Amino acid sequence: MKAVTLFFCLLFSLATLAQQQTTKILLIGTIHFETPHKDAFELKVEDFLSDKRQKELEDFTNALAQTKATKVMIERPFSEQQSSDSLYHLYVKGQYKMPVTEREQIGFRLAKKLALQQVNCVDKFYGLVRDSLLSATAKENNQLYLFGDLGKMANQMKSNYDDELKNNSFTNLIKFINKQEELQKNLSIYLKYLTKVGAGKNYAGAEYVSDWYLRNLRL
Repeated sequence: MKAVTLFFCLLFSLATLAQQQTTKILLIGTIHFETPHKDAFELKVEDFLSDKRQKELEDFTNALAQTKATKVMIERPFSEQQSSDSLYHLYVKGQYKMPVTEREQIGFRLAKKLALQQVNCVDKFYGLVRDSLLSATAKENNQLYLFGDLGKMANQMKSNYDDELKNNSFTNLIKFINKQEELQKNLSIYLKYLTKVGAGKNYAGAEYVSDWYLRNLRL
C-alpha cells in the first residue's frame, strides 16, 4: 500500500524566552506544494509561483516573523543539511530562485525575514517497509473494506482542502487544516483504520502505524 501520509509537511518555528530559559515551539501543518508527491491522496495544488500565491506567502511569513523565532526547522533529511545551507545562503544573496516546495517557499522565506544563518533540516525517513505486508494481511483477513472506508474519508478531507485553497488565501487554508478537528481527522486515518488491519498473531496494521510514529517522534 502506498504511503498514506496525506497532506502535511512539518514546519517548526522555535522561539526562546530568555528570562524564563524555556523554549516555545510553534508546529504548523501545511500542504505539499509540489505535485506529484509520494502521498496516496494529493491536493490539486495551484501554481505557488503565481503573483497571487507569492503575495500570500509573503503575508503568511510576515505574520510568522512576528514570533521573532530563533530557529526554523523543515521536513528535509539531516543528510541534506549542507546542500540546503548552500541553497539558503544563495537565496539570501538573491542568487537562487526557489522551486515549488513548501520547505523553501515558507522555510527559507521566513528564515530570511528573521535574519537567521541557517534553516535546520530535521527529517529522518525510515521508510514504510510494511506496505506490501499491510495489503496482504488485509486481504487475508477480509479487511480490504478498511481501505475503502479510509479512502472515502481521505478523499472528503482532500476535497475540503481543495475548496479552501481555491476559495481562500493560503493563510486561511493553514488556519483551516490546523484546526483541532481537522488534525484529529488526519490522525484517525491511522488509528481508526490502519491499526485494525491484522488478526491473531499478525499485527501488520499496528506495526505500520508504529513506523509512521517513529518518524514523527524523531522529528
